[in-house]
Amino acid sequence: MKRWALLALLLGCGARQAPAAREHPLTDAQWQVTRDPAAPVVALRVVFEAGSADDPALLPGLTHLTALAMLEGRAGEVTYAERERLLFPMAAHISLHVEREQTVFSARVHKDHLAAFYPLFRDLLRAPAFDPADIERVRVRSLSHLTQDLRGADDEALGKEVLQSMLFQGHPYAHPELGSERGLAGISREWMLAQRARVFCARRVRAAVSGPIDDAFEAQVEADLAALATPECTERAPLPPASTLQTRRVWIIDKPEAASVAISFGLPYAVARNHPDYAALTLAAAYLGQHRTFAGRLMKKIRGDRGLNYGDYAYAENFVQEGDTRFPMPNVARRQQYFSIWLRPVKPQDAHFALRMAVRELEQVVNEGIGEADFARIQRFVASYFALYAQTEQQRLGYALDARFYGEGTAADVEALRGELAKLTREQVNAALQRHVLPARLQVAMVGPAAQALADKLVAGEPSPITYNVDKPAELLGEDKLIEKHNLALTREQVNVLPLESLFR
Repeated sequence: MKRWALLALLLGCGARQAPAAREHPLTDAQWQVTRDPAAPVVALRVVFEAGSADDPALLPGLTHLTALAMLEGRAGEVTYAERERLLFPMAAHISLHVEREQTVFSARVHKDHLAAFYPLFRDLLRAPAFDPADIERVRVRSLSHLTQDLRGADDEALGKEVLQSMLFQGHPYAHPELGSERGLAGISREWMLAQRARVFCARRVRAAVSGPIDDAFEAQVEADLAALATPECTERAPLPPASTLQTRRVWIIDKPEAASVAISFGLPYAVARNHPDYAALTLAAAYLGQHRTFAGRLMKKIRGDRGLNYGDYAYAENFVQEGDTRFPMPNVARRQQYFSIWLRPVKPQDAHFALRMAVRELEQVVNEGIGEADFARIQRFVASYFALYAQTEQQRLGYALDARFYGEGTAADVEALRGELAKLTREQVNAALQRHVLPARLQVAMVGPAAQALADKLVAGEPSPITYNVDKPAELLGEDKLIEKHNLALTREQVNVLPLESLFR
């Protein structure tokens, strides 16, 4: 059905004369429009299929720094400070997120201010100036985020980034979106101009808009995005194969001043949202530990029963939290994915026990499967909970664009995923776990103090008993005796200690 005919039908005006056809400079795969005349707000989401995986090998961080200079620099005749002053009385917002394979510029504005707002948004995409002063300002801030925030203050995020460096060693996914110290220092204005022309261009753009918009505004947005066409624009490069490493490894980042130990572990696999087993592994991850909920087995046993930390979660794919919510951010899609478990920091004296326990729990679920009662419970939970993933217009636009990344008809769309989850059987989920989640291939990242002493304990494999300040049931204490001796099967060659200062240099 033609786009105008479908739109007319949705608006209840199918009997009227069809509007004159017009050229659409973007393909249907690149463009999503949802008209809602009653909505007070217009939402825009422009996604470039470009991210840190597009960084040149010697300039990690180039894509992120380029995007940040577009957002936080002069565009057209308006400086960043002037734009912020103009946006404030409109209560309008423009944000940026850069991932391994996608960069998102999103915006939200009340319909009464759309005419004044849109040129500001358009110009940061079409006419960024890349003034030297702006470049230096965002470079300094990015270096601070890398060295002071990620490496210095956020052990949880650091552990996750180190894990990805392990999972994708030698791969374009291996470095953080922020890049490296040397990469950021070496980026010139000329490199940024070239990177914008190469990856922030019409061939790589996908966009969505919703709200009380008319034909003229839709045509304007399409035309402005189509104008990003450049001779230098490239297709996404093929990715090298993911790691086939079969040996368990542990990297411990030595951070003497840390008061706790952050733990992340996982393995790369071939299951993205367009894979037949994606829904099954999503349900399995929810059973192990849905982000920031108490529905998961790990959360109940590690935090609830033993009080070792704040939270314990599992993920069937790359996960980025949406703001302060507990829900995933859309448009962090990847062609290659990984399964992971995140243990929020534990006391140093409990780190060996906590790692043993989490690995043992995963091994039990993979080897023995999810039981009938637990399967029925978690399937009921996800049926309702996943409906909350698309509460806002930005989330709905994001998932619609994700469906275009992975392919229409896949579980990339939340409603399609819910339908797949409802049809799953316990046998399908357990079989998918055994096919794809192989505990012997686990890569473990730990960040904490006394790293060498911890490494020695992991290699020695001696019991790691735990003590409590309150009485615990005899059944739990009996299980602890098994956990404290669980064999992680680690040799000296498999456990490495890395100094904090060596990361992302």
